[in-house]
Amino acid sequence: MNWDAAGVIVDFAGLVIVVLSLFYVAKQIGQNSDALNRANDFARAASIGDSNSLYVQVFSALTADAEMASIYRRATNGELLDEDESTRFAAFLNSFCAYAEALFHQHVVELGYFTEFDEGELIEIWGPYLCKLLNTEVGSFWWKTDAPHLFTQRFRSAVNQRLNS
Repeated sequence: MNWDAAGVIVDFAGLVIVVLSLFYVAKQIGQNSDALNRANDFARAASIGDSNSLYVQVFSALTADAEMASIYRRATNGELLDEDESTRFAAFLNSFCAYAEALFHQHVVELGYFTEFDEGELIEIWGPYLCKLLNTEVGSFWWKTDAPHLFTQRFRSAVNQRLNS
């Protein structure tokens, strides 16, 4: 056997090894992609579960406490609240808006609920309820005085746009 033939055989063997290596890498990338997709699905499901738990927690204040339910009803019907009732209603607003902001930012990072909507559409889903709460006497005052210190500018801007429409 001459050196030229040996060189061809070595080149061919090297080519076979490179091709096999590429198939192996492609398979590993596929498996990694599948694992990442499953991890993302799990994170999305966990996020939805956390959001549902927070929703239940926010509204349990109304379902578990008859006095708080009365405060909520009177505030949303435009009735006057005393100072203590106003404080309790403002605390409910804070809890609800914290929940809404959490969903809003989950949406921004494409995790959890409402990933198929843009920010404007997302606020439109909550819009009527947010307006109902924030257009009350206590809600309007709280949104203007306390909310700027509690919530992100991006969330507040989206809510303000809905309130002003």
